[in-house]
Amino acid sequence: MFKGKFHPTNTGILFFSGEVSNYIPQNVIKMARFKGATRANIIDSKEIKGPIYRMIDEVEIFFKRNTRIANKIVDFKRVDIPEYPYPAIREALINAIAHRDYNRSGAQIMVSIYDDRVEISSPGSLVSGLSINDLENKHETRNDAICEIFKLTKDMETFGTGIGKMKDFMRDHGLKEPEFRLEGNFFVVTFYGPGENILDLVSDIPDDRMTDLKELGLNDRQIKALEMMVNENITFTNSLYQKMLNLERRTASRDLKKLLDLKQIRKIGSGRGTKYKAS
Repeated sequence: MFKGKFHPTNTGILFFSGEVSNYIPQNVIKMARFKGATRANIIDSKEIKGPIYRMIDEVEIFFKRNTRIANKIVDFKRVDIPEYPYPAIREALINAIAHRDYNRSGAQIMVSIYDDRVEISSPGSLVSGLSINDLENKHETRNDAICEIFKLTKDMETFGTGIGKMKDFMRDHGLKEPEFRLEGNFFVVTFYGPGENILDLVSDIPDDRMTDLKELGLNDRQIKALEMMVNENITFTNSLYQKMLNLERRTASRDLKKLLDLKQIRKIGSGRGTKYKAS
């Protein structure tokens, strides 16, 4: 309260105002998807503004739009394999928002997506007295009020566990641990991706990314055909389906229709030229 009137705090504005940019213009997250491993060519970009949780949601949408999800059939289950474990990225983003230096009016958080890695940079060096090696063992904050809200919403803890969580998420996904470094007055987290080995990332996929094909009611030949489409990138015609599975045309048509109805495959073309690929 000031002079008998209530005034919002900066933290209140960051979390709840619909016009954050009018008061704290540096509250921006810039996102870019680059072609290749350098910043030479931009494929997609977005500048995100607004209250913090809306920004976090928009980052997730952009991120998932610009990273890959592969599919593989494993033990009668269709597995969706994301290129990166998004909880690790979100953890880094929460930390960037919580610990950035809001006094630097010309600097923003940057999320850069390359073919081989993702980098999240946040304005502000480490809090005085901390080093990169201390990050897992010590917990100090630059913005206590922001951290307090994140703790109330269960997005942060008071024990400095964020670095360890990022490492665990990446290891569990079959990827290298993230790297942490300072670049001038920016703190940078780098997540290295799987490259062309994305289909190898199946060791610890959560249940919500698996579809049990038996529970969908698919028979063994439908699962076998879908496995060839997904794992070997084979394109079927009705005739090829008949030939490879030794079926009559009517049975092949019925099998393919069910796969289409369940959205496991997609149809390309029409008539005799119709082809079927994994969706």
